[in-house]
Amino acid sequence: MTERELIKLEGTIRKKMEEIKSQRVSLKDSGIGGLMNTLKKVDEALYEKIMPEYKKMVAEKNIFK
Repeated sequence: MTERELIKLEGTIRKKMEEIKSQRVSLKDSGIGGLMNTLKKVDEALYEKIMPEYKKMVAEKNIFK
């Protein structure tokens, strides 16, 4: 995966996290899990950076509405 593709993947993940926070899309429907798994395979350091934000979002937001 190129640097450009990696930056695009990070942007997509962050965009989906914002959509989940604002409840425009559910966690399940967003497909963010697959994107996170892809990120872990290609750049584990970036995955470790994003994962705490992801966990915090899931814990704080009522994502099951």
